This record gives sequence, C-alpha cells and structure tokens, in this order.
Amino acid sequence: MPAGKLKPVVLTIVLVLTLIAGGASPALAVWNGGHDTIGATNARTSWYFAEGTTRVGFSEYVCLLNPGTSPAVAEFTYMLGDGRNISLKYDLAPTSRTTVNVGTQVPFDNDVSIKVSSDKPIVAERSMYFDYAGSWSGGHDVVGAAGPLKDWYFAEGCTRDGFDTYLSLQNPGDTQASLDLDYYCGDGKVENRKGVVVGPRSRLTVPVHDSSLGIGRSNDFHGDVSIKVHSANGVPVVAERPMYFNYRPYLTGGHDAVGAAAPATAWYFAEGCVRNGFDTFLCLGNPGNKAADINVYYYCADGKNEQRKGIKVPPRSRFTIPVFEAPNGIGRFNDAHGDFSIRVESANGVPVVAERPAYFSYRPFWTGGYDVVGATAPARDWYFAEGCTRPGFDTYLCIENPQNRDASVNITYYCADGLVIQKSGINIGRESRFTVAVQDPTLGVGRYDDNRGDMSIKVESANGVKVIAERPMYFAGRWRTMDRNSLVASWHRGEFFNGNTTRNCVALTFDMETNGDIAGQILDVLKSKGVQATCFVTANLPARWGSVVVRMAAEGHEIGNHSASHPFFTKISYAQADNELGQTEAAVNAVTGFTTKPYFRFPYGARNAGLIAHINALGYSSIYWAVDPQDWSNNSVAQVQANVLGNARPGSIILMHDRAKTVAALPGIIDGLRARGFNLVTLSDLLYPGP
Repeated sequence: MPAGKLKPVVLTIVLVLTLIAGGASPALAVWNGGHDTIGATNARTSWYFAEGTTRVGFSEYVCLLNPGTSPAVAEFTYMLGDGRNISLKYDLAPTSRTTVNVGTQVPFDNDVSIKVSSDKPIVAERSMYFDYAGSWSGGHDVVGAAGPLKDWYFAEGCTRDGFDTYLSLQNPGDTQASLDLDYYCGDGKVENRKGVVVGPRSRLTVPVHDSSLGIGRSNDFHGDVSIKVHSANGVPVVAERPMYFNYRPYLTGGHDAVGAAAPATAWYFAEGCVRNGFDTFLCLGNPGNKAADINVYYYCADGKNEQRKGIKVPPRSRFTIPVFEAPNGIGRFNDAHGDFSIRVESANGVPVVAERPAYFSYRPFWTGGYDVVGATAPARDWYFAEGCTRPGFDTYLCIENPQNRDASVNITYYCADGLVIQKSGINIGRESRFTVAVQDPTLGVGRYDDNRGDMSIKVESANGVKVIAERPMYFAGRWRTMDRNSLVASWHRGEFFNGNTTRNCVALTFDMETNGDIAGQILDVLKSKGVQATCFVTANLPARWGSVVVRMAAEGHEIGNHSASHPFFTKISYAQADNELGQTEAAVNAVTGFTTKPYFRFPYGARNAGLIAHINALGYSSIYWAVDPQDWSNNSVAQVQANVLGNARPGSIILMHDRAKTVAALPGIIDGLRARGFNLVTLSDLLYPGP
C-alpha cells in the first residue's frame, strides 16, 4: 500500500491486553478468494511482517500459535508508515491459537509493519482480507520472517495491465537503511533503483508498477519481473511483495510473499493444481551471471509422476512455466493427476529463486489467487498459526513427500477454544502428494461456527521421513459452504416466514421481476454497503440481462426462483407450475452454474397447501416473508423505510422488489437496521444452523 511521507516521530505506547479478538477469523461477506502459505519449521521468539494496513477496505489479522505448555507474552511493535511506533503486549494461553485484529490496535488509515517478540517460542502468521480499489476482492497470508536480512529475493512480479505489484519494506532497526532494488525482467533486461531510503523503525512501500522506484507498466515480457532487494549500507530489513490483480473477468484478488533469503539449488512446493479453473505457474528467477539448467519434478496425487528436464533460465532474468501447458508443465487434468507437488532442482548447481503463483475458480464465482516462495528443504515439523473451518472457509493441508520411502505423519490442531485435536499415523507415500480437508472430521477438525473453527496446526513426521507442508485456504460468503438442502430439511417445514430468531439477524430478499437496470442499481447499493442478499429472479432476467445475474453470483448473493412468467400459481396447473420453475432454474444455471434450489417464492404470495407440497416435492421450499414494506405500492420512500425499520425482528425475512423507490429507500434501510443492531445476512445464513 502506498505509504505516507516519512516523519521523524516515534510514539511508543505500552499496554497489556488479555482479551483479544477471540480467535475469530474474518467472516465478512464481501471477501471472496483464497490464500496459501508454506509452514514454519519451528517456533521462534521473534517474527517480522513488512506488509499491513488499516486503510479502508482492508482487514488485517495476526494469528499466534503458542505450542508450548506454559503461557507466553507477545509484544507487538507496530511500525507505521509515518514513523510512529506503537507497542502492545498480548497474553497467549498454552497449546492454543489467538488472533489479533490489527484494525482495533492501530489507528485507521495507516500502513503498518509489525515486529512480534515473545518470551516463549511461538508461531506468527498474518492474514489480510480486502476489497482493493473498491473492486478487487480477495485475501493474502504469510508466515512471518524470522528476522531482517541484507538481501531478499522474489521470483514473481508483474506490472502488466490488471496487475499492481508492491514492495513492502520494513526497517526494524535504529539506523536508516539504504536499499538497492534490482528488477530482472522476462525480456532479459535489468533495471536498477539505488539509494532507496527506509527510515529507522519504519515502513516504506514501493509501487513496482510506477516508474519512479519501480519499472512502470509494460504489457509484454518486460512486465514480468523477478526482484532482488539489497541493503547497500548493511542495515538489515524485511521485504514482502503483495500483488493485486484482475486476472480475467470475475477473477480478481491478491497474493503476497515474504522474500527468499537467498537463491538455492532446490525448491519444494506441496500444493499445485491444473484442474479446470486452476491456472498454476512456476516462476524462476536467476539473479546470477550464469545460466541455470533446471529440472522440475511433479509428484501427482494419482501416483503417476512426471518430470521436465533441461529447462534453461538465462542469467539475470526471470522465466515462467505455465504448469497447465506443455512442454514444461503437465497440461490440464480434471482428476487426481491434476493435483500435485513440485520439486525444482538446479542440475548444474546454479542457484535460483522459485515461486508458485496460482489463479483459480475454486467453485463457480469463488475466485482468487495465491502465491508462495518455495521451501528449500523438507523438514520433520511444520507449523501454521492460521486455519479456519467456519462457514465460508475451506482449509486444506497439502503434504509433499519427496523422499524414496513412506512418511508417517501426525497432525495436531490447536483450537482457539483451547481444545487440542490429534490425528496420528497418516501415511504419505514415497514421492507423492497428499491432501487433508481440515473441514472434514476424518483427518481434520470438522465444521464449527465458533472458536473451535479457528485453529493453528502442527504437522510432524512420526517416523523421521521429512516432508513439506502447505496450507491453502478458500473463503467466500458463509452460505457457500452450507448444505442448503440439509439445512432446509432440518426445519421440517415446507414454508418459511422467518429464519432463526435466536440471533440478531435479518435477511433482505428481493423479487427481481421487471428489468436488469433497476436490479443493477440495487446491486450497486448492496456492494457499497457490504451486504449480501437473496435475489428471487424470473426467467426474463437471466435471458435478457444475463450479465446482471452473473454479477449477483460474482458478488456473493444467493439466487432463488421466482417463476418464469410471474403468474398466479393458484390459477395454473401443476404441470404448468413445473414448467415455470424449470425454465427459471435452467436459465439461471446456464449463466451462473448455480441452482436456484431450494428457495422459491410464489408470485404475489399466491399459494395453498397443495402448491406448497408440490414445490416441496420438486426440491424447493416456499419462502414467504415477515416484513412487507409494500415498495410496489404508492408508499413513499420514507414510508417504505419506516415499514421495514418498525417491523423488523430477529429472524425476519424482509421482502422488497426491483423498483426505483426501493433503490432510493435501500441505503437508509441498511443503515437503520444496522443502527438497531441487526446483522444483514443471506437467507441460508438466516436459517443456519437450524431450528
């Protein structure tokens, strides 16, 4: 993030906090994407993060694992972009996970680096969730750096249109650092920026896509860049490289990496995927003066391993392998062969830097990207401070065994509620890749909507065979991980007027019956307010305004069925009713890949017990309402707002329509409901977790 002008001011505040953010990972509906990291090989007493911000649209969390049996105290030094420092202390319970919400600790609208110091060995990881530039939603995550260094290396960087690349530089010391930045471009050209100053105990940001300290925009190979950060005056620093992207329509997000300490002759990645929707790349940076001769080994989940040998990486340059394409990748596979781990080897001993970015559509309209710098060697132990299995989060452990004999692995989950869960004796075959779905209770923790769903993780080789462990996570609206059919069935009813009344939540639902222009304006308001709703559409909307329905899906709204032609169902036959629902279901599925089941709203609310039973048999529940502001009538905007605000109760299903009056009333309705303490959720979240 762009840093403010450096001021020679140091402000130190020392507090002891015993209550932190309860361990909760962010569950804001606006975030959609994923992030990934390779674990730490041990717990430490110091951790560093160069990147961080409390600017609008960003939420930053530091996850802390205390794997020991004694309490620990962690001191955070927040180093702001304007030179101020804030010091805070946090108590960490033994064998547990704690989360610090940085936005509640640092003043708003500040860029911040962090130094974490602890009296006991701990593991620190920083996850960030964002709506970059108001439109690129996603997240990124890193395990902290162990300490400042004089040199840092990144294999990945891009300044093509749609990619914003930054260098976040932290100087935790008391002496000014003077840095040289070397950019090794994909076209073989090298650019240098020398004498970049980072003040003591502060943070500086370099936009690489800007030509002043970066290389500027280039829509060719010159815009693909590897980077070396060197301290010319010997003052060590910490370097991170966050990137934000619009990879293609409806695939936006960001990723981040802490740099490598040095080039190496071997690199390992436990995660990799070339199934449909996943574009995985291998970026190789060669900062040396001699060409590197690279071999790449792909350990596929189906046991059919592949290798590519003799890949040339010229000196002082960057080379990219699209793993989903021949000749240097394995191509596209929609089975276990498309899940793999990677080993990179320099056959001629010339050390390189290796990074693996990936851009994905995890599920329809659940998109983003992530990136990691590889591990330089297998290890016996791997630690992760972050993990989440709350609704809306899917967490995986990818374990790579590059050795020539099987590994036996134990996994320990340290939950934020204090529970420790162990899974032992997991066999990882030789030269293979294995995946654990942490949200599955078989080898993971299972799905929990409380502190048990927030966990740290330790992966340990029980038989001494060293492995690599990586932890990708995917996140979206909470309803995206819910089994909606089972959720509805748990209520044992065919029609809903309300949802769960034990939580202070309401659901905004919209009948989209007229045209896409008004629907688009409603989506504009919902996006500006960070609200996800449930939209009941008729068949004309996906048929004539398909882009609007695609936008609904992309922005995380649920889509229900409102019939094809909006008839009075009490005046048509069951066969005609079947056709009405079927047309809209097919039209929505054709443009989004989603089903409208299990939610149907009868036009005009016209139904009877027989019709409700009939649509139940088709896989739908009837969704009526508790609050009808009659926005379709002659009511004024103020009356519409008053009807909603005066009648909303916990669990209310609120009915609205695609009318200009609704667009005008909606901002005040949202603000008023929030002022009354209501959380605005989708219909599925309103019904969760059941009666």
